[in-house]
Amino acid sequence: MTTPCRALPGAVPTQLSPPPTSFPPSFVSAAPLAGMAARRGNKTSMKNMERELLCPVCQEMYKQPLVLPCAHNVCQACAREVLGQQGYGSHTGDPSSEPTSPASTPATRSPRLGRRTLPKADRLDRLLKSGFGTYPGRKRGALHPQMVTFPCPACQGDVELGERGLGGLFRNLTLERVVERYRQSVSVGGAILCQLCKPPPLEATKGCTECRATFCNECFKLYHPWGTQKAQHEPTLPTLTFRPKGLMCPDHKEEVSHYCKTCQRLVCQLCRVRRTHSGHKITPVLSAYQALKEKLTKSLTYILGNQDTVQTQICELEETVRHTEVSGQQAKEEVAQLVRGLGAVLEEKRTTLLQAIDECQQDRLARLGAQLQEHRSLLDGSGLVGYAQEVLKETDQPCFVQAAKQLHHRIARATEALQNFRPATSSSFRHCQLDVGREMKLLTELSFLRGCGHGRVCSGAPQASHWPLPRGPCPPPLPGPLSYLPCPLQELPLIPTPVWFS
Repeated sequence: MTTPCRALPGAVPTQLSPPPTSFPPSFVSAAPLAGMAARRGNKTSMKNMERELLCPVCQEMYKQPLVLPCAHNVCQACAREVLGQQGYGSHTGDPSSEPTSPASTPATRSPRLGRRTLPKADRLDRLLKSGFGTYPGRKRGALHPQMVTFPCPACQGDVELGERGLGGLFRNLTLERVVERYRQSVSVGGAILCQLCKPPPLEATKGCTECRATFCNECFKLYHPWGTQKAQHEPTLPTLTFRPKGLMCPDHKEEVSHYCKTCQRLVCQLCRVRRTHSGHKITPVLSAYQALKEKLTKSLTYILGNQDTVQTQICELEETVRHTEVSGQQAKEEVAQLVRGLGAVLEEKRTTLLQAIDECQQDRLARLGAQLQEHRSLLDGSGLVGYAQEVLKETDQPCFVQAAKQLHHRIARATEALQNFRPATSSSFRHCQLDVGREMKLLTELSFLRGCGHGRVCSGAPQASHWPLPRGPCPPPLPGPLSYLPCPLQELPLIPTPVWFS
């Protein structure tokens, strides 16, 4: 339950104690953090971090997320769609390289399904391999392959995928597991049905990771006949999400075993000896796992140890939001009253001014709302912190290193934002005061004294103070254009650039 907030405008930013500088070696263990999460309830923490699990392209839960070179994630299907819109089509490589589901290429027929026409083996092989590994305008063996670039929707930058395109990217298996745990915690899923039965299908009782399909008992026996290689497939519990057992090198299809600090990339044994990584600093994945987990644990522990500070800053931001709304509304009313007094000539301009104030107010509220949302994500079990707590549960070392590298940077930026906290913008609208004593013939040039365009912090002290404009008839016209009342510079303290963390 959230404690009611009461913060005064212009309050002094909360002082934080510096993060701990040393920890015992045993601190690498995530047990203390897991205990904190358990006390608050696992389901609650999972529900509060949905924002971290949404694909920036489709705004839905990640499905087979790929890790871009900029360390952001995107659904595999979304990545293909974006590259298709960029003109690359499907010629960008296949990042999955996983066995085909027997649901699409059955070798035998289901006991409840009539005999169906099957594609020939050579035609099926061409269908599975078509569109992958080639590029527009490039013949096989070309000396100058096309470099594929991807417009990352998270950082708004173009990242190079290399000549292999999506085929050179890793799947974020840790994120997939977190998404699956989230889905299980927030909803009760229905029964998983057999994918090989004739409709209506029976309820699935087994799953096969290598076949990537779910089976009822009868279909599983039929598609895994005794004496064949498929009979060696190990059944699992039925699931709708199949993933590889571990991270495989996209170049050599071998399990990754080392981490290249120079390239910041997981590599296999063959990659390690190639000329591409000659002279690079390469460490075993165990060392990278331990070092990165210790750093992430320290940063996360610091944030969890300052939950009172996070809550205090959230209260201050909420109070600033309320004051901004009040001051903005008052500024709009006063501007509207003055403009109405100028008569019909000012009527058209009045709409423009109010729209400008609305944009300024929305811009400020958007900044404060984003800062407020980021601080809320630092609460125990929420957003970024909740996601980090789930990542710390990962035991697969390569997967953890892959997922935690970019996460640690975000946690570090969140820690810095805690230590250098100030509201993102001012709640004062002094710059919206109008000087109505100017010549009426220049009303078409009426504008705010100081603009508050997008991407800029408006001037003013971070407080909810308001200065009423004079009432009564308009003064006689004065020479010069109609503009806002000047404000002394000493009354407008500069606000430091806010620290944002994405």
